[in-house]
Amino acid sequence: MRAPTTAAIAFVACAATLTLAQPVLDGPPVPFEDTGACPFENCAYGEWTARQAVVVRRERRRGASVVFRVPQGAKVTALTGVVVTLKAGRVQFRAPHEMGHRLGSLRVEPGQTLYLLTYQGEGFTKAWFDGRLYDGLDGSDFFNAVCDPDPSRCVGRIVEKPRREWWVQVRNAAGRVGWTDQPDAFTRPEIG
Repeated sequence: MRAPTTAAIAFVACAATLTLAQPVLDGPPVPFEDTGACPFENCAYGEWTARQAVVVRRERRRGASVVFRVPQGAKVTALTGVVVTLKAGRVQFRAPHEMGHRLGSLRVEPGQTLYLLTYQGEGFTKAWFDGRLYDGLDGSDFFNAVCDPDPSRCVGRIVEKPRREWWVQVRNAAGRVGWTDQPDAFTRPEIG
């Protein structure tokens, strides 16, 4: 058997160092973009009416050029949206807990962190846990009106709220299309 060469030993040492130096991704990758999301109960795209003047930009960026302005009282068609989570929220649990989601269930133990991304309405959320994305996660045990005044009544506690932006693509009556980060400046229809 041949003795390892100096080059081989150096290569193994470098590879081990690089492996150890890789950052560990505890939470979700951010910014997290949720294309098509409408982030509250009964949220719907469609015909919206401006309650105040609104700036519409060429791109989803605050410094982007202005494509058009929507005057107060004007109608636009909201085509789609993107909820951008800039910083994920965090939920911690005081007891083992199982939550349902679109594809099954998820069990969280005390000391583990659930990361909140896009709120989907009616207590459901898109979340990140243990390196995986969960859609339609039932967060009723921490998105609950009784949790804020008395956290001991809920098994999970939101220790940090997410920081998000909601960009909506709109089309005006002239057919021009652009993006706004001012969805709250519109009266929106609700489904349900």
